[in-house]
Amino acid sequence: MKTPQSLAWRRPAGIFVSLLTAAALAACGGGGGSSSADAPAPTPAPTAPPAPAASAASLVEGTITGFGSVIIDGQRFDDTGAKVAIANNPEASSQATLGDLRTGMRVQAELKDGVLQNLAVNFALVGTLSAIDTSAGSLNVFGQTIKVVSATATGPLPTVFEGFNALSQLAVGDLLKVSGTVASDGSITATRIERRLKDGSEIYRLSGAVQGLDSANRRFTLGGNSSVSVDYSNAKLLPSGAVIENGKLVSVVAKSAPATTGGSTVLTASAVEVRSKKLPDSPDLSIGGQISDFQSLASLRIGDVQVDASSATLKEGTVAADVVNGAQAYAQGALSAGVLKATSLKVFKPETALKAQLSGQVTDFVSIANFTLRGTVVDGSNASFSKGKAADIATGTWLKVTGQLTSSGVVAKEIEVQAPPANKPSSLQGAISGLDLANKKLSLLGVTVQWSDATKFSFEGGLSLSTLANGVVLSVEGSFDATTNVFTVTSMKGSAASANTGGIRTVGFSGLIFNASSSSFQVGSNTVLISNTTQLQPSGSTLADLKNGAKVSVKASLTTVDGKPVLTALSIEIEKPEKDSAGGDVLYLAGLVTDFSSSANFTLAGQKVDASGSNVEFIDGNAAKLANGAKLEIKGSLTNGVLIAKRVHFMPG
Repeated sequence: MKTPQSLAWRRPAGIFVSLLTAAALAACGGGGGSSSADAPAPTPAPTAPPAPAASAASLVEGTITGFGSVIIDGQRFDDTGAKVAIANNPEASSQATLGDLRTGMRVQAELKDGVLQNLAVNFALVGTLSAIDTSAGSLNVFGQTIKVVSATATGPLPTVFEGFNALSQLAVGDLLKVSGTVASDGSITATRIERRLKDGSEIYRLSGAVQGLDSANRRFTLGGNSSVSVDYSNAKLLPSGAVIENGKLVSVVAKSAPATTGGSTVLTASAVEVRSKKLPDSPDLSIGGQISDFQSLASLRIGDVQVDASSATLKEGTVAADVVNGAQAYAQGALSAGVLKATSLKVFKPETALKAQLSGQVTDFVSIANFTLRGTVVDGSNASFSKGKAADIATGTWLKVTGQLTSSGVVAKEIEVQAPPANKPSSLQGAISGLDLANKKLSLLGVTVQWSDATKFSFEGGLSLSTLANGVVLSVEGSFDATTNVFTVTSMKGSAASANTGGIRTVGFSGLIFNASSSSFQVGSNTVLISNTTQLQPSGSTLADLKNGAKVSVKASLTTVDGKPVLTALSIEIEKPEKDSAGGDVLYLAGLVTDFSSSANFTLAGQKVDASGSNVEFIDGNAAKLANGAKLEIKGSLTNGVLIAKRVHFMPG
């Protein structure tokens, strides 16, 4: 679904201004905690500080470093009701859901009273790969250099990969979408790189400082990229009234790739966004990112924003000598005429380096070394536990994770197993441990569960209360009391055939394919085998459709061979781009149901959903099966901030 450009950003007074960087408005995520394997004892996981509340509208620009609400450069923001969009096209950004947000995305956000209202995901570059230098850790797209940052415990934020997990897996011609910032030398310091499948609807983008401006012929080049000229003869200049000048930071948007004729390579722009004008004046702006173009404290750039920090208070041990090009920084102040007059500035140093933080429910669990929390793959194999234990973790477990961002996700340092939100209807499903029949208690997913004579039971296959045993999988509904730390059960379901014997189980997950072949492929940290019984969907799909960068939804059997998990695809759905009847994008959203009221009103991955329509297609279930804790993948369209489901697919854990 399309969002008019004028709706993407609001001035504090409520007047909307143009969104200059292609972006996806999105929201929310979850949690974190971790510590090193050789640490003498677990230490409490640091909690992302709440963002300072504002009595009026304020703006934030930075990198997503975690979820549990949205965490931007270590600051936590309430995303309740936030609207999300991805502005691939600067004039009509595509709406998105909260579940589309990922770590490493560069975002702009508007807040009111400290609560996110709108959030836009920006791309610095979109184009096809020209060259790869694995030794230098760099890529070249349309003549522009992309620098990849490796993960270190004390350095700048690493580059997050999706659709591949090593530069060596990329190939010339691959379509890349890059989040990041323009460095002093004109290169892009990437915070996230996605490999995508070309579908013919690509909108290309380059970013940098204007140089060699030829106003008469309406051409220029970008700093650090002399091989491609930009022709802006027929381009729309954004925002309205913007002027192109040498030295100004811009993003160039084009509907076709650069073309070479007569020895000259030219990108024909459809729009040019002047980045210094993309944000409205604001009395309260926070900006995070790498420092570039440093001249003095009075003249430097953080991310895309020019900063004057000459009068700023240096925070958390920061000294003037720390303020150098390439340092990760965070500044706050007032924005006027494109310049942030900073009142505070901090540089992240080894002792204050940004940590990844996630909190929420596990959605995809393969092993302790490979599970997903708010769309982020987590390796908890060497984490210490401040509460709970590894055996408590399964699909549906509530966790708080702190760790280190890596190219593939988060390496957990500390994990805290948590209870569901208190005093709200919720459900738990997992294998019984700590069974105490005499006192009518057991443990599921690390939570103490209490039943009573008033509990409704539904058992199959000969299972009964008297035959309950550790390892049997139960599904319970009820609510958690934070005072007693007990989950009181209103209903309990189970089957004697569900005993957790460590055998075959079925799991479901989705993502971008890489390392695709006729016999296997990878999605995130999962290697998936293809058998002669694997079903391909939609009808007419073939193995040839399983290309690097394609988005798929997978249902697979999970077994253990020689102590290692083995996934074999039962079915693979290839999620091809579609438009709804209004011409908007058809969206896919996966997660666990929360806040269930009815089929017309529930939440999935932070997004409000309505699946009550008479034409909704249900797969592997029906409307009566909708409940808190159900794992779904929904296909639908956004209307007034609600995802109207066209199809509801019940997914295995």
